[in-house]
Amino acid sequence: MRIFSFVAALFAMFALAPAYADEAAEAFVQAVLDEAEPAFNLTDEDARLEAITALVDKYVDMRKVGFFTLGQYARRMSDEQKAAYFPLFRKYATLIYRDALSEYSGERLVVTNSIDRSERDIIVNSEVAGAQPGQQFANLVVHWRVYRSRDGAMSVVDAGANDIWLAIEQRSQFTSIIANNGGGAAGIDALIAQLRKQVGE
Repeated sequence: MRIFSFVAALFAMFALAPAYADEAAEAFVQAVLDEAEPAFNLTDEDARLEAITALVDKYVDMRKVGFFTLGQYARRMSDEQKAAYFPLFRKYATLIYRDALSEYSGERLVVTNSIDRSERDIIVNSEVAGAQPGQQFANLVVHWRVYRSRDGAMSVVDAGANDIWLAIEQRSQFTSIIANNGGGAAGIDALIAQLRKQVGE
């Protein structure tokens, strides 16, 4: 009986232990932010979109994010639907990232800390450099979810601010569209049609 009590106490101790920071993931995100800063400061809209698209292609695992946003419906997609969906999702998500980050134009984001959710799943937090109490961005925390592959390569799989995540919001919207249009192939086709409208195709 004492052994079981000891094991239970040991398990509780580790469960309550704080997650470790991840210096490698922090360095990865800061490098991305440093590279992105000139892009978001471009005044020409077409040049800014082109630069952001290049950054998204380079650092965001768009296929992983695209699957995530489909929720339980991801496994129901046909090959034809996947071929239509992923290019549209890439364009749509690029616009979402551009619009979400455009409000920080002229500001510099700096990494402040990180939390290891697991060996491969890390949350990295950042803030606007030099933001003072009472200013617009004083309490803003911008989050980056980083995925580490088996070979150690890192990619961004979500971003958000003050605990509101882009991919999670997109997942709620996408699964709602699919469910409201039959939940099966017809629902996925409805989502694809909606994405075509939103990206102007």
